[in-house]
Amino acid sequence: MKGITCILLAVSIIFSNCKKTEVENEFSISLIEMNPSEIIEFEENINVRISYSHPQGFVGFSDPDYLSLEIKDSRLSNSDYYHLFPLNPPQSEVSITGEILIEVDAPFIFGNGNTETLTFTIRIQDKNKNWSNKVTTDLITVNK
Repeated sequence: MKGITCILLAVSIIFSNCKKTEVENEFSISLIEMNPSEIIEFEENINVRISYSHPQGFVGFSDPDYLSLEIKDSRLSNSDYYHLFPLNPPQSEVSITGEILIEVDAPFIFGNGNTETLTFTIRIQDKNKNWSNKVTTDLITVNK
């Protein structure tokens, strides 16, 4: 009887120290790189590379009219929206991770000055209409 009690005690100690590993259940993006950080207006595009992770793979839409990539210029009050193609097979739920390279057309100066600065804030909407977190680029300088 004493042996069974010791075994039960040992098993309960082992299981009390086991922790369930939490699986990342959030749709998230992160900024990998952005360049160039200084440009002459109308001459250079801005390249932004982001990584993404979605536990169900619900990134992108087959409907080309659905715009799920939001890019906001810090100088403007409204965002611009773009289409992302589906990144997983149709009707499937598969965890996906990867990178997206976004090329933003050459920014230009809005005011009368010779220089302006801006940032881009980016987020992505999934098929369930949930938004990822936002990422913001470093400061970009636009010269005449």
